[in-house]
Amino acid sequence: MASKKKNERPSTGPSQHLIERIHYLRTLLKNLPDTLPLDPPSHQSTYHFFLAEEDVEERGVFGAVSHSLEITFRQQHDGLIHFEERGQRLEEGLIKMLKDGVKKMTDGDRKAFEDAWLERLIQCAKADGATTVKNKQKGPELKPSEKPAKKKQRTLEKPIEINTSDSGEDSETHLPHKSSTHSANPPNPTEIDVQPPQTMVPKRLKQQTLKISKDTRTEEEKRVAMLKRMREAEQKQAEYEEKQERLKQEQQDRKRMLARERQKRHREKAKEEKEAAVRLGEKESTKDSDNVNNVLMRGADAEKAVEPMDKRDVAEVSRAGYEEWRERRNGTLGGAKRERAERTNWFHAFLFPPIERAMRKAGWSEAYAVKILQKEAPHIYTHLHKGTIHKWKEPGSKTHAWSESTLKKIKNRHALTGSGRTGALTRYPDVVAAIKKSLLDLRRSGMIVNVLIARSVMMGHIQEMHPEILTSHFQCTEWYVRSFLQSAMNWSPRVGTRAAAKLPADADEQCERAFFRLAYALHWNNIPPKLLINVDQQGMYVLPNCSTTWETTGVKQVDVVAKEEKRAYTVLVGSTSVGDILPFQVVWGGKTAASLPKEDAPGMADARRHGFHFAFAASESSPRSHFSTLKTMKEYIEEVIQPYIDKIITEDDKLTKDQTAILFIDAYPVHTGKEFRAYIFKDHPNIILIFVPANCTGKFQPADVGLQRPIKHMLKQSLFEWMARVHQEQIANGAQPEEIKLTTSLPKLRDASVAGLVRVYDYMKTTRGERLIKKSWEKCIAKEYNLSPECLTSRQTHTALRNYLKRTQSLMRRSDREPALLWA
Repeated sequence: MASKKKNERPSTGPSQHLIERIHYLRTLLKNLPDTLPLDPPSHQSTYHFFLAEEDVEERGVFGAVSHSLEITFRQQHDGLIHFEERGQRLEEGLIKMLKDGVKKMTDGDRKAFEDAWLERLIQCAKADGATTVKNKQKGPELKPSEKPAKKKQRTLEKPIEINTSDSGEDSETHLPHKSSTHSANPPNPTEIDVQPPQTMVPKRLKQQTLKISKDTRTEEEKRVAMLKRMREAEQKQAEYEEKQERLKQEQQDRKRMLARERQKRHREKAKEEKEAAVRLGEKESTKDSDNVNNVLMRGADAEKAVEPMDKRDVAEVSRAGYEEWRERRNGTLGGAKRERAERTNWFHAFLFPPIERAMRKAGWSEAYAVKILQKEAPHIYTHLHKGTIHKWKEPGSKTHAWSESTLKKIKNRHALTGSGRTGALTRYPDVVAAIKKSLLDLRRSGMIVNVLIARSVMMGHIQEMHPEILTSHFQCTEWYVRSFLQSAMNWSPRVGTRAAAKLPADADEQCERAFFRLAYALHWNNIPPKLLINVDQQGMYVLPNCSTTWETTGVKQVDVVAKEEKRAYTVLVGSTSVGDILPFQVVWGGKTAASLPKEDAPGMADARRHGFHFAFAASESSPRSHFSTLKTMKEYIEEVIQPYIDKIITEDDKLTKDQTAILFIDAYPVHTGKEFRAYIFKDHPNIILIFVPANCTGKFQPADVGLQRPIKHMLKQSLFEWMARVHQEQIANGAQPEEIKLTTSLPKLRDASVAGLVRVYDYMKTTRGERLIKKSWEKCIAKEYNLSPECLTSRQTHTALRNYLKRTQSLMRRSDREPALLWA
């Protein structure tokens, strides 16, 4: 029976090989070229080798040595070290620091230090001209592992062939077998560099020839190899430190877990002893009842009495909103009865963020992350398993990221949404593709798609393509349609935000034609961009109206005040391509001036100073209509447009009193009506009307593209601030909670709107507002053109205009007798 092999003793210090390599480095440093300065004064030298205790504590021994060497030798871009002096600082100070460092390093750090620094210093010393002392009595410089023990000298049967080189390695030996024949005449000692005695060759290498090969690598190859060894050493060191840190953390967690278990057993034992004492009739004294340990014990018992949340409770909360679906589905058509949810949706918005944080804290270790979660929230994550988290990760043992499907589930907050599951239609991809295309086409056209409409579309495709799908077990119910829309289409119920206006098929061509009309008018009439004005109407409700409100969950009847609120006013917003904003016209419903805000309304003085115009619509069709009429448009031209044109002419000396301007407006019936166009031609011949193509306002009208939304948002914020002040005044006057009401008085709401309009106008006059207006014009794009003044007046635009006029005559529909009636 073979004897057991003794366990190897752990290393207690650096190896003899490492120490001898350090001694070899010292030999090289002693023989650096004489051209280097010898022991320069301390204030001129940059070589100071020492290990600071705080640096060792922060970085470790290997890190401290590396940091000291990097600072001292000032690393070059080529990765090489160049010695700048010679003397005691290198021969003693550097060597002493290296010896002290390797004594305190671990075996792994010593290996990394030798590869990353020691061999590198040796190679760089040789590259700078350091050599070992040569004589005929000494053998070649060998690595410590190759140095033989001293023996009685004998004459070699064959001489040693030595070929010295400046290679990056110390020396490499190639020992061929002894030749069968011997030379009769010994070689001349002058033909070889060294002829060592027989005792220099190990016993096992007797009668063999020692030959040192020459390193044929280039300096670049040597440098690349050295940098590669350094990177590998640094990577090994980082992996080793990461592993040690993880093991240390796991050990601490284990200690804490064992401590909790011991405390738990202690508390259970104390509780049993207390119950036994009570059964025996032993009563605690008042002093004992006030004992701190007893108080803490009672608190621990109370905490233990709290039962952890049941697994089904967590699943029920994570799948909130599906209770009605389960209630209606249970037991139907012979299906299973499932009163409560059993599987937890871990992608819930309140469940997955802690999982994400735990994974990053645990270094993407599933088991360690589960421990962290169960420690922080044991009532919630008790049933989470490390295998579940492993399935969410990107495939690969060293990946630190979630898979693509997991990221999609995280974004949708559910495993079903956007998953692509189609249930009973899985085996019929052609039917699924046809259904999806039909539903997408309906939404592109602006049609409402609800469950009934979607079910009719799906039933039509199924009955036409594969009617055999419909059986007693599958009828494409409304519940299936909802699941299909959620999983296959990645849709969810959304509230409509705007009316859909279908762009014409040739929208780009129409907008391009409008662009060239503007460019032609600007060029032909010498109109500056400041006189290119766009005007648009936008409606604002006096109160924010909505059919939904927040109320107690489960209430069947919800009373809403002002549900059908339709009272509103119209604001005419005018702007230019250079960023100017024109005074607002505010149109209210009614037939007299009594329908307008009062002169003492908050902000009215500033509004009049800015040039605002308040008008009543006097509509013939409806007395409450607040939309622009022919009356209000004439007033807008007289009170806002013409004064602005006169102001620009006055400020610019190059412009004459009959300077032409462009009014760029949409195809609103009042704008395109014969009466308004005749009024412009007769009373304001210096104004050219150019219309935005029909149904293209969302694409080519600056007010719709970039100004409507921010202006409405600021007006709503001003209204909310006013409402908050009203409520604050009511509370300050002693009103009870049930007496606090929201005013619905139209005169009060009308007066409150003025201050908000002034606030918006003041913002638009600032630098930020000017940039917003310019950007709105730039975003009006037709093919490769936009409505910025630079594009409208560029040479490229004029060249393209000439080529466009050669292809079409659509810009020449204006008659000489009607110069102001421009092209619809």
